[in-house]
Amino acid sequence: MKDRPILFYAIILSILVEFLLIIVVYTSVGALRLPAQITRLTIQLILIAFIFTKKSNSALLGLAGYHIFSGLVNLAYINSSVLTKILFAYHVGIGLIIYFHDYLEEKIKSKSN
Repeated sequence: MKDRPILFYAIILSILVEFLLIIVVYTSVGALRLPAQITRLTIQLILIAFIFTKKSNSALLGLAGYHIFSGLVNLAYINSSVLTKILFAYHVGIGLIIYFHDYLEEKIKSKSN
């Protein structure tokens, strides 16, 4: 993880937010949406496992694409509330950070040297 800190922290943030969303949705809606939320978390964990165990660039692209797609789906809701817009910004932002983590880490390394 030392060689890819931005990716590591972005993925940790992603997992924490997903758990928070599961809790919030469960308390407000009940168990109705729990299977969909668990499926989303499982997909992310599988992609994350491939990223860190196999150094898979396709899994990395899949995770970034998943977040960007999720953000666009959130934005497509007709009753776009403030929370929906925040989730859109979060998903697109985290997707771009995951996708461009190499570039961002290189910029940080060059500034520190």
